[in-house]
Amino acid sequence: MRKTIATALMVGTALLVAGCGKKGGEGELEKGQVVATVNGNDITVHELNAELQGAQIPANIAPDQKKQIEQAALQQVVNRRILADIARERGLDKTPMFLLQERRAEENILVQMLQRQMSGAIKQPTQTEIDTFIAQNPDLFAERKIFTIDQIQFEAPRDPAVLKKYQPLTTMDQVEAMLKQDGLQYKRAPSKLDVATASPQLVEQVLKMPKDDIFLIPAGRVMVANKITDTQVQPLTGDQANQLATSLLQQRKFQDLLKRDLEPKVKKAESEVKYQAGFAPPKKPDAPTK
Repeated sequence: MRKTIATALMVGTALLVAGCGKKGGEGELEKGQVVATVNGNDITVHELNAELQGAQIPANIAPDQKKQIEQAALQQVVNRRILADIARERGLDKTPMFLLQERRAEENILVQMLQRQMSGAIKQPTQTEIDTFIAQNPDLFAERKIFTIDQIQFEAPRDPAVLKKYQPLTTMDQVEAMLKQDGLQYKRAPSKLDVATASPQLVEQVLKMPKDDIFLIPAGRVMVANKITDTQVQPLTGDQANQLATSLLQQRKFQDLLKRDLEPKVKKAESEVKYQAGFAPPKKPDAPTK
């Protein structure tokens, strides 16, 4: 069964508009065509491109529509700059809350940039790698399963011990009756689970489940009771298989890169962190001995 990484990479699409500037030095913004000036401070084409990142803009969009999107994005930058200047006039940029939020935002941006830098260093898998991966993972491709599930979502009880009452139940009707008895809000509806796109941890659990068993899954503030009612084998082949294999291989390579490049540095830094009494995280349990 495949592994995946918890880190999601945010990849946006930037719209390029006219004008290219000379790249500035380290620690400086790139110079570029000025598209607006607010209070004597220039807004450049690079800032506009940054504002457009993540916009879902069709490749075949008409020039006049593209210009409208650019103008709307620029107006957002202008309005934000004007309001930010007013906030500075009132001294809000000197408050402890601003300084804390500024540090947090800076750290988040740096982490995202680090992730993008590392993901950019990963080479595309070769067709041989893709074919081998597909052959080695029949559960995802040649024997790909799609489960039909009778599913009940219900509010998690305040006392987790209450869930023990549900373990002996063998039908979803019994689960529904117990929820009514406990006064818990719920919603019952059928669902589909495709092993090719679902969480690998969930798929691994489902594949090991005895037939007709009910399994509970926590999902944030709710619990989900599930029972498989039908299983269909729908092989994944051709371009769809290649695309999925490529994505999973890249995730695996990225995970390997994280372990090889970042994990030793993170562990070393964590070992040197000094916590005040009562603030240290709980110790991780020792790995079982063989």
